[in-house]
Amino acid sequence: MTAVKTIIVFVFFALLLITGVKGQSSSPLSDEYLRLAEDSRKNMKPDDAVIYYEKASVEFQTLGNIEQFINAYNQIGIILTRQDKYEKAKSYLEKALSTGLSSLDPNNPVIATTYLSLGVVYAAENQFERSLEYHDKALKIRLLKLGKFSAEVATSYGNIGNVYFRQKDYDRAIEAHLSAKQIREKIFGKNSVEIVESYRNLGNAYREKKNYKKSLSYFEKALRNKIKQLGEGHKELARYYKSISEIYYLMGNQAKSDEYRIKGEAIEKQSK
Repeated sequence: MTAVKTIIVFVFFALLLITGVKGQSSSPLSDEYLRLAEDSRKNMKPDDAVIYYEKASVEFQTLGNIEQFINAYNQIGIILTRQDKYEKAKSYLEKALSTGLSSLDPNNPVIATTYLSLGVVYAAENQFERSLEYHDKALKIRLLKLGKFSAEVATSYGNIGNVYFRQKDYDRAIEAHLSAKQIREKIFGKNSVEIVESYRNLGNAYREKKNYKKSLSYFEKALRNKIKQLGEGHKELARYYKSISEIYYLMGNQAKSDEYRIKGEAIEKQSK
């Protein structure tokens, strides 16, 4: 997977990793399989995580817990997508979708997660129109069930913005990312961890439109937030210094470009 695709896939899935769906029946064995799956995922053992999610799905199917069965398949799909195993990922996600549509309210939030996950797979395969179809379905369910001002709706708008960005439809990308930003500001505040992703996405989109002044303003906001959250000199800041350096270079301000480039390189050197 390319660096761009890797970033997008991880961003898309950042808010999807859930351990269960509340209010549904489970058993000690199913709960243990889920715990082992999550532990394996956190410890960077994706193949083991898939095995345990598979075992959990069998238990939930036996219990008649359709939501948790779908959730387990969604998680397998996410892991396989990260491994670039797109066809296999789609097979799990399509089974999750068909099961959900035949057994649950078609507007159930767990089905929205399946739609979103399929959208990510198709985006990774550069099938952008198909990706947008699934992301739009996920968004409609989330708006219906959760209302506009929810983190999940913001995530959907961000996903849609990223697909439009990859299509080079920067106006629509900006529109979607502005929607995500508005929601995140209201929910989490202007200095939140969550808002930084919106700032960075908007900075990238405005850069591609050659609106360097707006691009710079969003990258600077992202940098200020990251400094507040992580402190000066943190290794994650290097990418923001580099982005700002690039914008100043494109604006013809070599001195400022060099200033931020040097700061980014210094942080990278310290973190090695």
